[in-house]
Amino acid sequence: MRELQNKLPQEWLWVLEEIKELIAELPPEGDKRLYALWKQVLIPGGRHIGPSTPVTQLRDLLIRLSEAWEDYCAFYSDPAIPWTNNGTEQVIGRMKMRARTVRGYKTWPGMQTGLMLAGTKTN
Repeated sequence: MRELQNKLPQEWLWVLEEIKELIAELPPEGDKRLYALWKQVLIPGGRHIGPSTPVTQLRDLLIRLSEAWEDYCAFYSDPAIPWTNNGTEQVIGRMKMRARTVRGYKTWPGMQTGLMLAGTKTN
């Protein structure tokens, strides 16, 4: 995407921004949005044969991301896949969920117990 940013005509840079947003958010329906973008990016003169241009590279990127989107978002459908591979972020996520459901910790020992529980792996 960095290479394309420097090569693409100005009129197509908005597509790269949308791709960046989709990758940052990873919405479950991102594949449909990427496919819609792919259909919007038209190659001048129809089908392009020969060396690929920045626009054809953009189209290729869009269709590849669209086809593989389910793999990128597998954590939505498979509970065995954590949302992050960073253990610290997993603990923080569990602490935040507990803080939301408990509305805060009432005592220091309660907070310590909560942190210890959040730090343990569940299978």
